[in-house]
This record gives sequence, structure tokens and C-alpha cells, in this order.
Amino acid sequence: MKKCHESRPSSHQDAFTLIELLVVIAIIAILAAMLLPALSMAKSRARVMTCMNNFSQLQQGCIMYTADYTEYYPPNADDQTAPAGYVWVKGSSEGWMPTVAAGGNNDAGMVTYLTNPTDDLLAPYVGSSPGIFKCPADPRQCKLNGVEVPVVRSVSCNQGVGTVDPEWEATRSGHRGAPTLPVDAVWLNGGGNKHNAPYATFGKTSDFRGISPSEIWVYVDDDPWTINDAAMAVIADRAQLIDFCSAMHNNACGFSFADGHAEVHHWKSNIFVHTTSNPPTPVYFPGTVAYADWYWWAFHASRRAATGSIP
Repeated sequence: MKKCHESRPSSHQDAFTLIELLVVIAIIAILAAMLLPALSMAKSRARVMTCMNNFSQLQQGCIMYTADYTEYYPPNADDQTAPAGYVWVKGSSEGWMPTVAAGGNNDAGMVTYLTNPTDDLLAPYVGSSPGIFKCPADPRQCKLNGVEVPVVRSVSCNQGVGTVDPEWEATRSGHRGAPTLPVDAVWLNGGGNKHNAPYATFGKTSDFRGISPSEIWVYVDDDPWTINDAAMAVIADRAQLIDFCSAMHNNACGFSFADGHAEVHHWKSNIFVHTTSNPPTPVYFPGTVAYADWYWWAFHASRRAATGSIP
């Protein structure tokens, strides 16, 4: 008598069908598409918060410096080669955009320029913390002694805030004596401005006469394409650019102000958005969105000493 063979479960009984697998993949893709923008937004917000915290620390360090130096702001000569003690932070951060292969100034990778109190006059007041000088949205890497390292400085100082020495004031070719004279910020009127003639500059905290310290920015995210020395030039007598601030925070830029607060300002136009180290500098016309962005930028950099207005 033949035995009946016991039935065995098929080896394919519990496997996914192709259609089921495709459905699962489609659901994962939909979830990813829903979550990625939220994650990107969260990352962007985290960068903004980091940027504001950095600027707040930097500005508080500047305020403490003025308390120790009889109200004088740190030296801020418009000079890439200024020796230590005659500029608030030494070194040029020029170049390295869009890739390391583009080249740039080796100073951009010198972290000691930010931690050494001789080179960085704010170092003692910010705990020698180099991270606060770097915008988290600055993508640049540079080569230092053959090793690829992050660029260490993204911020620059308003050319209208700070001090210079008598030699630089007289010759613009050397440095000698204590930097106790207010900066001229020559570019405010296109190349010949002097302290309060016609545009106000601020060598001491007491120089804010008729202008609130909360209205004048001191430190700014400099544009990675055009950054060089540690001073940021602004033209205020006409709607044109000489230096560019950053637009790396989704067309927004970080600032600190003389009263100690920090903010990220969103631009309404694309005047600071570009992809070259030599961006065009057209004149912007009243009534345009670009003019409004330039006006905010210049109005918070300085004012005409006699009228409190620009231009």
C-alpha cells in the first residue's frame, strides 16, 4: 500500500510579489519626498541660529574690547597687509570659490590668525573661539601646506566702524602710532569720505550722535566669492556696490549691530546673488526692489553726518 506524500509548503509562499515590492518602494519614495524639504528647512534654520549666535558673541566681544580701551573700537584699516595690532583680525580670506582648484590666499586657512591675541584683537574676549568667525553656510575649503582644510573666516567689519593710526590716516601706505583716530571709510561717498565729512564714521562708542547704535551694523557675513581683507566697504551716496555681503542663507545675510543684537536679514532682490569673483556692479534705480535692498544695506552702514540721511 502506497503512502501518501505529506504536502510541503511552497518555498515561495511568504515572498513579496513584484507588485507589492513596487508599492513599498513607491511609499518610501513618497515619504522621502515629503520629509526631505522639512529636513532641509530644519538644517537651514539651524544654520541661521548658529549664525546669529556667532554674531552675538562676536559683537559682545567687541563691546568688551571698547570697555577696556576707553571706548575705542578695534583698528579697522582697509589694508590686507596691515601688521598685527593695526587691524582687528589679520589675514586675507580671499579665494577658493567654487572649489579648492580655483585657488586663493593661504591666510584663509590660518586658524592661528583667529586664536592668537596678537593677530585677532577680539580673541581674549571671545574665548579664542575660531568657529564664531565662520558662517556655517560658507562652503569653501582651502589648501594649507598641501592639506585641504576649511576656510576659517567669513565675517568682515563695516569700514565705517573702527580706528586707524596717524601714519595710515596721512599716507595710506604704512602704520605707526596708536590707532586712536576714527576710520574715514573712503568708499561711503565713492572714494573720498572723511570722518563725518560727509558720512559719519564711528571710532568710539561715543561717536553715535543722532544715530542709534541699534541701527548701525558692525560685522557681516562677507560674500565667499568676493571676500578679501577684514573690512567691508559700502557706497552710500549712490545705489551701487563695491563689496558684496553674503546671500548664502537662502538669499539672506547675518549681521551684528553696535548695540549688541544680531539678526539675519532677507534680501528681496538678487543683487548679492552671483557665481563669479567679479560680479557686475550696476547702478540701481529708485522704486525697484534692488534699490530697496541697497538702501537697507547702506542706511544701516552710515548716514550723512549733517542730515542723518543717505544719499
